[in-house]
Order: sequence, then structure tokens, then C-alpha cells
Amino acid sequence: MSYNKFSVLILAFLLASCKKDFIPQESSKVEINDFIIEEFDYKFLSTKSKIQYKNENQLINATLNMRIENGVKIWFSVRVALGVEAARGMITRDEFIIIDRVNKQVIKSSLDIVEKEFKMKLSFDQLESALTGNLLYDISSSDVIRKEGNYFKIVQQKESIQSQNLVNIKTSKIEKLILFDEITNYLLTVDYENFKPLGKILFPGRHLFTSVSYLDDSSVPVITNINFNFKEVERTNRPLKFPFNIPSKYVLKKI
Repeated sequence: MSYNKFSVLILAFLLASCKKDFIPQESSKVEINDFIIEEFDYKFLSTKSKIQYKNENQLINATLNMRIENGVKIWFSVRVALGVEAARGMITRDEFIIIDRVNKQVIKSSLDIVEKEFKMKLSFDQLESALTGNLLYDISSSDVIRKEGNYFKIVQQKESIQSQNLVNIKTSKIEKLILFDEITNYLLTVDYENFKPLGKILFPGRHLFTSVSYLDDSSVPVITNINFNFKEVERTNRPLKFPFNIPSKYVLKKI
């Protein structure tokens, strides 16, 4: 086993065990029909959150407004000091477009730009699921499901990516997601906390994303944290507006 892979596995263990409740006292196998996951269902979703982006070189605090049409598009607006909009973005199944107000440019890319940030390939549906606390992969007969303490642990293998979900038995909600790419040794974890009722469904009021990757020919991990603290969340069947007008004088940059 390479040093990189060993160190990532140690990090994964520490991240998975960061809460006392996640340390199992006993483990037993569970059949697919013997447990329930409460998925967050919606047609349109509107949120407002305080976010913090942090790595070894940057610390950014901002306000994020986000609107989602389920399965179709994700719109967002990032505002910094004094409420000034720094960026506006639109994500669809085919494109990721960012209007960069600071540098007066428009960045166009595919969803590969998400892979560049998190070092993990995610489809549109998987990105949407990660943002709302839902399962990234459907449950199948090949999955390993075990009861560990107060949690169900779901282990799934999708090509080189191993996925683990920790589901609270009492609430049937996912409280932790771990993704590990066995080829690249990249790790992505998401903690879902501070659940609050939204109608009859619970929504995680805090999302903590942590990605661990490596630069070429380096054994030192690069750790990136993105924290979402949701202040407003609205689930509705009423169509939302997704304002997205690209200024004609902005420079186009394709990635």
C-alpha cells in the first residue's frame, strides 16, 4: 500500500469517527428491505446560507443564495462584504457557467470543473444529491448494509469509487457521506448536521464538505473545507425565477 493511500485511509477513519456516536459498539448485517432512508423530495428549492471556503491559501466568507429545479438546473449567487455580488452561476446537465463580477469575465465549462475542485467525478444528479443530503447512488443488491450502534452504514462500490453513508436509525436521514477513489487516493466527506423540519421532512441546516487530495509527486495532503450554514430554506411547487443575463462586455473564458 502506498504512503498516500495509507494516510488518506487514516484521515477517512478520523473523519468518520469525529463524532462519538459514529464509533460502533457492535455490527450486524441488514437486508435492503429492513431499513428506510428519508430522501429530501422537492420540485423547486430556494436557500440562503452563510458559507466559508478554506484551504491552505484562502479563507473566503460569503453569503450564498441558491435555487434548484429538481433534475434540471442549479442557480447560485455569491455575495461578499456589503452585499456586493461577486459571482453568479448556473449549472445544468451540460454546462457550468459562472459570471465573475470581480474580473468581469464569464467562465464556461462542463461539470468537469466540479471534479477539478473536489478531485472526484460527480454527475449533475450526484452534485444535486450532495447539496440536499440525499443518496448519491441508488441502493442495489451488491451493496453492504450494516447496523453499527445508532446508525446504518451503507457501503457501495462504483468502479474505483467507494461510497459510505451513515444513516441515523431514528431519523432515517444521512448524517455523513464518505467518497474515496481507490485509483487517485482522493477523499471527499460531507457531514450533515443541525436538522430542522421543513414541512414534514427534515433538512440539514449545516453541510460540511472536506476534500483531501494530492499535488503531483507530493505526499502532503491538500485539504479544502467548504461549510454551509443555511439561514433560509423553502421547498415549493411554484416555479422560481433563475435570472442569468451575461453582460456583453465580459470576456469569455472556456475551461
